[in-house]
Amino acid sequence: MGSKRPISNMAAASSGSGPTSLFILTEKNIIRRYTRFIIEWPPFEYAVLLTIIANCFVLALEEHLPGGDKTPLARKLEKTEPYFLGIFCVESTLKILALGFALHRGSYLRNIWNMMDFVVVVTGFVTLFAQDELDVDLRTLRAIRVLRPLKLVSGIPSLQVVLKSIIKAMAPLLQIGLLVLFAIVIFAIIGLEFYSGALHKTCYSIEDLNEILAEGELATPCNTDNATQAVAGSYICDYNSSLCLEKWEGPNFGITSFDNIGFAMLTVFQCITMEGWTSILYWTNDALGSSYNWVYFVPLIVIGSFFMLNLVLGVLSGEFAKERERVENRQAFLKLRRQQQLERELNGYVEWICKAEEVILAEERTTEEEKLHIMEARRRAAAKRKKLKHLGKSRSTDTEDEENEDEPDEVPKKKGFKGFSRASYLKSKVKNKGACKRFWRAEKRLRFKIRHTVKQQWFYWFVIVLVFFNTVCVAVEHYNQPPWLTEFLYYAEFAFLGLFMTEMCIKMYALGPRIYFESSFNRFDCVVISGSIFEVIWSAFKSGSFGLSVLRALRLLRVFKVTKYWSSLRNLVISLLSSMRSILSLLFLLFLFILIFALLGMQLFGGAFNFPEGTPPANFNTFPIALLTVFQILTGEDWNEVMYQGIESQGGSRRGMIYSLYFIILVLFGNYTLLNVFLAIAVDNLANAQELTAAEEEQEEEDKEKQQQELEKEMEALHMGSDGSPKLDTTSPSKKSKGKRGHKSEGNGDAKTGDNVDDDDIMGPKPMLPYSSMFILSPTNPVRRAAHWVVNLPYFDFFIMVVISLSSIALAAEDPVEEGSFRNDILNYFDYAFTGVFTVEMVLKVIDSGIILHQGSYLREIWNVMDAVVVICAAVSFTFDMMGSSTGQNLSTIKSLRVLRVLRPLKTIKRVPKLKAVFDCVVNSLKNVFNILIVYMLFHFIFAVVAVQLFNGKFFYCTDDSKHTQDDCQGEYFTFSYDKRPPEVKRREWKSQLFHYDNVMAAMLTLFAVQTGEGWPQVLQNSMAATQEDHGPILHYRIEMSIFYIVYFIVFPFFFVNIFVALIIITFQEQGEAELQDGEIDKNQKSCIDFAIQAKPLERYMPKDRESFKYKIWRVVVSTPFEYFIMTLIVLNTLLLMMKYYKQSVLYKETLHYMNTAFTALFSIECMLKIISFGVRNFFKDPWNTFDFVTVVGSIIDALVVEFGENFINVGFLRLFRAARLIKLLRQGYTIRILLWTFVQSFKALPYVCLLIAMLFFIYAIIGMQVFGNLHLDPDSSVNRHNNFQSFIGGLLLLFRCATGEAWPNIMLSCIRGRQCDPRALKFENGQVIEDKECGSNLAYAYFVSFIFLCSFLMLNLFVAVIMDNFDYLTRDSSILGAHHLDEFIRIWAEYDPNATGRILYTEMFDMLKNMDPPLGFGNKCPYRLAYKKLIRMNMPVDADGKVQFTSTLFALIRENLSIKMRPADEMDEANQELRVTIKKIWPLQAKKVLDLIIPPDNELNTGKLTVGKIYGGLLILENWKTTRFGQIEASASTVLAPIRNFRALRRVFSLDSILALKYVTIRRRIYTFFFNWDMEQSF
Repeated sequence: MGSKRPISNMAAASSGSGPTSLFILTEKNIIRRYTRFIIEWPPFEYAVLLTIIANCFVLALEEHLPGGDKTPLARKLEKTEPYFLGIFCVESTLKILALGFALHRGSYLRNIWNMMDFVVVVTGFVTLFAQDELDVDLRTLRAIRVLRPLKLVSGIPSLQVVLKSIIKAMAPLLQIGLLVLFAIVIFAIIGLEFYSGALHKTCYSIEDLNEILAEGELATPCNTDNATQAVAGSYICDYNSSLCLEKWEGPNFGITSFDNIGFAMLTVFQCITMEGWTSILYWTNDALGSSYNWVYFVPLIVIGSFFMLNLVLGVLSGEFAKERERVENRQAFLKLRRQQQLERELNGYVEWICKAEEVILAEERTTEEEKLHIMEARRRAAAKRKKLKHLGKSRSTDTEDEENEDEPDEVPKKKGFKGFSRASYLKSKVKNKGACKRFWRAEKRLRFKIRHTVKQQWFYWFVIVLVFFNTVCVAVEHYNQPPWLTEFLYYAEFAFLGLFMTEMCIKMYALGPRIYFESSFNRFDCVVISGSIFEVIWSAFKSGSFGLSVLRALRLLRVFKVTKYWSSLRNLVISLLSSMRSILSLLFLLFLFILIFALLGMQLFGGAFNFPEGTPPANFNTFPIALLTVFQILTGEDWNEVMYQGIESQGGSRRGMIYSLYFIILVLFGNYTLLNVFLAIAVDNLANAQELTAAEEEQEEEDKEKQQQELEKEMEALHMGSDGSPKLDTTSPSKKSKGKRGHKSEGNGDAKTGDNVDDDDIMGPKPMLPYSSMFILSPTNPVRRAAHWVVNLPYFDFFIMVVISLSSIALAAEDPVEEGSFRNDILNYFDYAFTGVFTVEMVLKVIDSGIILHQGSYLREIWNVMDAVVVICAAVSFTFDMMGSSTGQNLSTIKSLRVLRVLRPLKTIKRVPKLKAVFDCVVNSLKNVFNILIVYMLFHFIFAVVAVQLFNGKFFYCTDDSKHTQDDCQGEYFTFSYDKRPPEVKRREWKSQLFHYDNVMAAMLTLFAVQTGEGWPQVLQNSMAATQEDHGPILHYRIEMSIFYIVYFIVFPFFFVNIFVALIIITFQEQGEAELQDGEIDKNQKSCIDFAIQAKPLERYMPKDRESFKYKIWRVVVSTPFEYFIMTLIVLNTLLLMMKYYKQSVLYKETLHYMNTAFTALFSIECMLKIISFGVRNFFKDPWNTFDFVTVVGSIIDALVVEFGENFINVGFLRLFRAARLIKLLRQGYTIRILLWTFVQSFKALPYVCLLIAMLFFIYAIIGMQVFGNLHLDPDSSVNRHNNFQSFIGGLLLLFRCATGEAWPNIMLSCIRGRQCDPRALKFENGQVIEDKECGSNLAYAYFVSFIFLCSFLMLNLFVAVIMDNFDYLTRDSSILGAHHLDEFIRIWAEYDPNATGRILYTEMFDMLKNMDPPLGFGNKCPYRLAYKKLIRMNMPVDADGKVQFTSTLFALIRENLSIKMRPADEMDEANQELRVTIKKIWPLQAKKVLDLIIPPDNELNTGKLTVGKIYGGLLILENWKTTRFGQIEASASTVLAPIRNFRALRRVFSLDSILALKYVTIRRRIYTFFFNWDMEQSF
């Protein structure tokens, strides 16, 4: 018995229970035993889960009314509260009794879920007994219990992948969170300094000083009411009717402001999420003038949104890929093990049966019939196995299925087996039927003919054409269509349905149901046709359609079968389907997240969104609306508006600010974490799909090569002579065997020569083409030779680039409003000159190269075609100009032709190689996106058609909400404003919503706007309010219509757009890696080598005289306590800067001022001490010191200006220096330092990407100026004084706003035809004014949609690509050396080499590497022998003084760590040569300087030269010798090592051939002979 007790204790420990529960109940106590049984009983867990779900249902059924009123249902539901609480309390009590409370391992509170349960139960009792005293209803916490089902589903591998990847990403995400927080704090402090209290002035009416006069709908901050004092670009109140007074609470209930650090941080966070940031920019412009505010907001968006928040994506993507790979490997291992086990069992079983069969066959009593039966069964099994092999192939296309369709009939027939095939089975069935025999034969023949017909190519294309016509018929349906079209479409629908049903029946009959349903396309057809039949029946009984018939359009995807894209598209689909589990798990997680936050929102804000102007559409009053509100916040659209209303409903900016946390957490965890996992999955899948495609292409290549080889063998056999002797083949074997590869390499050669032509064009003169130019000018013609000489002058291209730049500046300087202005006249003359230059350039190039007919001629290159079009169009527009025609048509023609001048900057792309590389990357991305783009367009079209079916003609409304039809919407009505003004009389108007679904094109535009996430909540509200055709809206009439938008969001923004982004990211990464493939080094190795080539040792100054005062100061300045003291000062200074607030008292302001002065003085003293100790020259060598000095000088000037000269000089920018001190904090933390270093690296990688984006912005800004620059600035529209194309800078800011997605659909609709013109644009040169002139253009649709597509989907994703490329180390295995580790090497080297000589003793180098942590160094725990072996492989040269070189050591360390061309000792010379070639190729310029340093030539490593490898080789031999019995002689370690320490002796020893190349015995003999002066043979 005694022996059993410990086992039971171990079992108890392993099950997680402690010795006693609550110090009372022991293990054997009957109560504890029974409670344990109950909590471990599965039905108990399910009962608890059902209770949780029921509780969530009860919470969801509540409807929250204003003022805490309750519906009768809510009162009844409230009575269930104690019952739920009782159940949860019983559960908690049972678990506490069974497990114990908290003190021992495995007890109740040691589990995170149980902690949450306990808090829920306790708070439940608090709310039950003290409801009157508490403001907040803590019952909401119980909603968090809905997370508990995750305990059950965490066993599902796919959910595990998603959850684990998110959880594992938390550590690096926290680092990024700190960096983002740091950026927010810096920008908030700058905002606090510049904008504190700036947004509290607005225009008040002279008649009533409490009445605000608004510009448009909303009140606007003002600068002054005196135009003479106003700052440029600020808002001036009309002094006749209003005063500019500082007593307004501010925009958005006073929440959007920089009045204190809390408000400032919230405002900056809102800007970083790119929602509502333009409004804040415009308000600051109104308050302070528009000159410099963009300098604050644009970097905030670029750094905060484009960089910082995209890091989240990079981290999640890496973690997801890593976790998925780990789970896949685990699953594969388990599957293999299970398979092997099954195989073993099955083989044993089969073997046993076979032996039994052999015994039966051998027995004499077995009859012949039984023997035949056994043999037949064996043959059948073999045939079945063969058939299974055939059917194991992929079946994604019809043709593949149809190839296999005959197999069941044909295979057995060929083999001669009877009784297996379907045909022979039918024969056996009908053999004895007599009269039916002929009928069955005829039926079989008919079926065979039909099957043959179905497989014909014409039948396939006939079906495709039918599908196309059906799609056209579905697409032409529109609002207000003529009755004949309605009737035609009605009958056409039946006709098409009949045709497709016939096709399905024919196929099913011909192929048989089993084979028909094996094809995924056929299954899809069947589902769509069944849906269409259901739809026809439904619409016969009830009006309305679901639009299911449109899914037939998906059959157009079959066309892909005949295109080359099919395999890549199929692989993408396969990859997506394989990760469907992860996607469904993520959707489930997303749904749980939305559910919890919706319930939480209902408890916090339910019934509270009541404002004088009414309840906003996004609220938390009922469960469905709360779900939609949370979903809207997740998509990021107008989340800030909901937050403002939430804060205002809970007490406004004074008491309700704490509620902003709900919205911030929702945005951070929902929008930036969960939704980014979708993109992570997309990137991962796309990488998989591309691997599959590449593998297939390789397989095809191999198959072709094999076929070629077989063909050649057959040809050789044919070549054999009659006497049997083979004929000699004169072709070389290499040519013979290459086959297809030969062609491929030739193609590559052509491509390379093409590239070389380009390079020659850039690098130097190219020879004249040997063809006659334009059939007139031969290569020897002096005119052509002169033209060729001019074109190839070294400065010709540079001159053209200068002219392009000047031409671009001239374009940007034009006045788009007053076309006949003096400035435009001057610029016109310049334009003549520029066009003249470009015409001369074109003529010269045409004379030199010819026009088009021969290779290498002018128009054979796409860039030249563009040049020619621009020049010719400019010439045509000038011709029109000269003719002086002033008719409107000619003017518009001239304008449209002159807009083409904007393409001139594109000419620079060809002339800048790196820019061309980025451009090629974008073009390649577009090529890759093309096949997905077609599918995307098709799905987009399908959703548009479904939307037309659902909402056609239902988006009309009357300006008077009480009227619902056009007939009723007549006359006038009163509008009452909420601020007690007298009612206004307005005319009733019947209008259509701006975005509607009246036809397919309008629907596609609306859905595109919805997909970008801009303005979609309004479209959703309109859709839910839609009633019938030609009827007005009723709020929340059909909430179920929201399902359409949720599905659309999941399909498009969550999937298709992410696949776009993923494709661009992967293309970019592939292009980056393509150049490295020849050199056989990867991206990480390249970045490390790049670092090593550019690295220089860091100088650490130290005074020579140790007794001097200077040295003592230096000791203080470089000491660790001093560093910590300065760091503490910076932190305190930061806190001081954060303490400022609006309307602070005079005493408080003075205190802050004096404290700031004190900090300035302390930092000045620090700076002075450093200058004294280091000396001026050495002080400024460190960039951080320079930064400190500038900050200190700026702070001193700032303090002096504040103290003495505030009136006479305005140097507000000096306040930036106060915030700049924070940046010094960044150099303290190791992780932050690495993040910052990588951040800078990604900035270095971006100039050409930025240049390309700048070019796109330039082109679109100029087009915008030319086409939309003359629009009237209307405060009620989106084209207003803040946002317009009337200047180049204004146009750029407008486009930047569109790129961030800020209400771009509204701007587009404000630019379409029929808009009012700017008064200045109506005047002409002869003075006449055309009043009825209309401005704007329908080009706006194409202009904005193409810009959003190119900029948001393509260009800005290059940012993401660069960031993911540079920050991949965050999720990589930390044991792999990366470029971000190498900065530490420079820092530690400086401790050994303070004067930056670049050389240290080899012994110091060994100490240094031992002190550095892996993966960079060896680490303290690295055994000596292992360190010696590493150094032997590194093998850097040692100079006469025993020193190693900085660059050589760093490169050798990188090479050893990353195994860059590291081979066995006898192959290292060859490897070195290869590496030298690779480095010369990738770094042609730098290689000239440092090649011999990083890869020392052979003469520095061979005979007579000392290297680190030889030294530590000797030491390693010595270590090995010590372990032998000969090493045990009575020689102390000091005598053994004495000669080693003597460097001269060492040099004498190792100047012979390299020890490493000698055999062990020889080495040992030499060591004995040279070190210990005795004869080795004697000792043996």
